[in-house]
Amino acid sequence: MAEEKDRFIDYLSEIPNFLAVFIYSIFFNIASPILIEIHKSTNILTTNLVFIFTAFTIGAALGMLTSVFYNRRFKKIQVIIAGYIVLIPLTVIIGFSNNKYLFWGLYLLSGYILGVIWMQANQFILASKVRNKERIITIFLTFYPIGAFIAPFISSFIIRAGYDWRFIYYIVIFMISLNIILYIILLRRKSESAAIQNEARLPMKEIFTDKIKNLIFILVFLAVCFYCSSEAIVATWAPTFLELARNLLVQPASFALNLFWLFVIIGRLIVLVIAGRIKSVKIMLVISAFAVISMLVFAFIYNKYLIFIFISIAGLGYSAMFPLLISTGSTLYGKGRGLLATFLFLACNIGLASGPAIAKFSSKISMQLSISFSFILMAIVTIIVLMIIYLFNRRTGNNTNQESIYKEPIKQI
Repeated sequence: MAEEKDRFIDYLSEIPNFLAVFIYSIFFNIASPILIEIHKSTNILTTNLVFIFTAFTIGAALGMLTSVFYNRRFKKIQVIIAGYIVLIPLTVIIGFSNNKYLFWGLYLLSGYILGVIWMQANQFILASKVRNKERIITIFLTFYPIGAFIAPFISSFIIRAGYDWRFIYYIVIFMISLNIILYIILLRRKSESAAIQNEARLPMKEIFTDKIKNLIFILVFLAVCFYCSSEAIVATWAPTFLELARNLLVQPASFALNLFWLFVIIGRLIVLVIAGRIKSVKIMLVISAFAVISMLVFAFIYNKYLIFIFISIAGLGYSAMFPLLISTGSTLYGKGRGLLATFLFLACNIGLASGPAIAKFSSKISMQLSISFSFILMAIVTIIVLMIIYLFNRRTGNNTNQESIYKEPIKQI
């Protein structure tokens, strides 16, 4: 087995996988700011158009859940390129669609394909030559908030420039085409060991062999659920909360959300520097506490500038939780990392789907309560992280002759 080395060229070779997450984020977020323009052109009610995001999320969850099964017959690169090739005509049809059911169906299928591609790209990352998995997974997942931050600017620019809203999908097609080329150039000849190709056939009893690790994985799964639900409340509900409960105009309310995503990106960049130097669970404990405190204050303040300050701090608190939870859970065992990541991203989609529902239902009782669920759920995450730390310490205490689980060697799968 070749020794893993953290070389800059090894990070560069993963650019197509980073862009896979970026394209996923762009596809999901780019239509959000221009639903009114789409309504004017198609006469589809905006309340019906909003369902495209739900359809996409459902499709993505199904895609992530079934992605590993394609590797029983095909290599990851084959699955990714085939998925993109199918996605291009679907995207073209979306650009010409005027029927709400067609919109929903196409977004469901597109979400499914991009969910499959996400998981294939994630397996490439886990099997990369980079030893510091926390760092490379953080880079990988940072491309989602980068896409979420950039997407509204792309769609807004298209409208301001006088182009039809359908032009946004041509931009997506260009990005997809570019990434197909990059995959062929950079990863076409990347070898896949027999262990990688046979991973999908592994029975779960061969993966989940350690009782304490199994409990840790369950806790990580729950932490991902609660974290993503909390983040979804902030990302989808905070602007509405600020407009209705704090009487902010649309622009400052949207600016607050942009600040949140900007500081999520900044926080992940900071973690890139410290990843591997400080134990992941310690970082998660500190930043989850930041998120709880900042959103607690955010929920009860009225001053516009203080709102901007505390949602920015919240962005730092939320920033690295997701990639560190994914890296902790998916590298917990020596085998089956693709399946482990599948479970964790399924947990993510459960959280993303439940967050807006929690906010919508609780807002009927109180607007204050609806946004308060953001820090309530993150407080649960903090408690779970403390439980994970306890189990890590318990396991290393019971296995003094083994290397600490914090620094468990990463093997090529």
